[in-house]
Amino acid sequence: MLAQLIRIAPAREQNRRFLNAACIGLLLAYFLHFALPALRAGFGEDEMMNLYFYWFPGAFRSIRANFCFWSISYPQRPAGALYYLPLYHFFSLDPLPYRIVQISILAVTIPIFFYLARLLSGSRAVAFLAALAMCYHVHLAYLVFGGSFIYDVLCGFFYFASLTYYVYIRQKGLALRPGQLVVFLALYVCALNSKEMAVSLPVIVFIYEALKCPRLRDWNEFARRNWRVAIPAFVTALVTAIYIYGKLNGAYSLAKLEAYRPVYSWHRFTLTNAHFINDLLYDSASRIGRAILIAWPVLFLYAFWRRDRLLRLMAFWVVITPLPLAFIPSRSAAMYYIVLLGWATIFAGLVSDLIALAGKVTAPSGPRTAMLSTCATAAVAVAFAVFTQWENQRFDRTRGLLNSGEKSLRVIQAFRSLALHPEPGSRILLRPEKRFYLNDYYPLFVASLVWNDHSLQIYVEGQPQLSQHQVAKVDCVVSFNEFQAKLVPAPDHS
Repeated sequence: MLAQLIRIAPAREQNRRFLNAACIGLLLAYFLHFALPALRAGFGEDEMMNLYFYWFPGAFRSIRANFCFWSISYPQRPAGALYYLPLYHFFSLDPLPYRIVQISILAVTIPIFFYLARLLSGSRAVAFLAALAMCYHVHLAYLVFGGSFIYDVLCGFFYFASLTYYVYIRQKGLALRPGQLVVFLALYVCALNSKEMAVSLPVIVFIYEALKCPRLRDWNEFARRNWRVAIPAFVTALVTAIYIYGKLNGAYSLAKLEAYRPVYSWHRFTLTNAHFINDLLYDSASRIGRAILIAWPVLFLYAFWRRDRLLRLMAFWVVITPLPLAFIPSRSAAMYYIVLLGWATIFAGLVSDLIALAGKVTAPSGPRTAMLSTCATAAVAVAFAVFTQWENQRFDRTRGLLNSGEKSLRVIQAFRSLALHPEPGSRILLRPEKRFYLNDYYPLFVASLVWNDHSLQIYVEGQPQLSQHQVAKVDCVVSFNEFQAKLVPAPDHS
């Protein structure tokens, strides 16, 4: 009997691994179906600015900023340097490698979604449906097609990686050893260096532990037994407090800009969250988002009534993780990448509950219930995938997102067509024939990156700080529009 059990255990483990790998393979294929067209995307206007902000201070200063998360210095969001600078060094302004890396990061994050949901729920079906909902959403397509959203992509990757690493250790009933705590903190700091959305992680970890620990009458005994478990939450909270202080008070704080200035009110909180929920439901004009916000208490009551730790955690998740964005003007749904996991997991959990209820009614025997559950989960997954494909075609976002990156490629080609190789230290005046860009410094960004010479002094005609004396001293004048550039006579220095 014992020998038979010994033979069965490895077979079950092998079967489990095969099923997990099959699920992940299907998820990746589903994601790539929507993502591969993004390989044809160019550079958005904001992406030229982002790349310039790492190129200008140089690699050493940009990379050093990743180790000084508490110092709000230039450049901001320093993790972007780890993405932009190597790609620029090896591939210059060829957009294809940038898109390959961005899609690859998103693809690598999909198994993390699956594994995290699997750890929390103990259900492969719930994990598969949650990861499926995370793979692609039409209103979050900027994550795939918009290069300037690399910060959200990186933040999501490091955020989910750090949380999954933590949960993996804690699900074994172990406290993090010092080396493991360092790894956890390193991943979290990388998430912070990517984008401010990551600040919710310590609260999520604390709630996870609060839901995981048994209820004890003697709180002194509780504290004595569990103080080591609380160390990661308190350490990450300290790191977060230092980070937030710097973000709000640093010289380059985004909170000082009107577009990022928070307004702490219930109206702003409900407005931003309702806007995101409406985007998730493909109906930005309806009031259903506000209705769901009103139903939040019902979600909490259901989660605690079911005694489902996963649903309890996700009920807190959808309230807490939007807070870094909830009090500033409404943003694109793609910026709520982290928040999406909460709604995706709630969706998967509710579907799983309905399938289980139907199974008990129609097929009370064990084997038939399991078969029904598998078939029903597959049917829901197929229906969800078909619906997403239909909505993607209805909104036709792919064409618009691809077209938005063409302008920068044309401007880059226009500057390259000059075959101009300025002498080091040259002063160059850029003279736009007409305004076709939003950022006043956009021509400066493109020209600097095309010529890749920090010694050049490049000016854009029409900038308020450009003096007549500077114009008179230029060595070269380039007149340009979106499609072509040409050299024109420079002012007479005599």
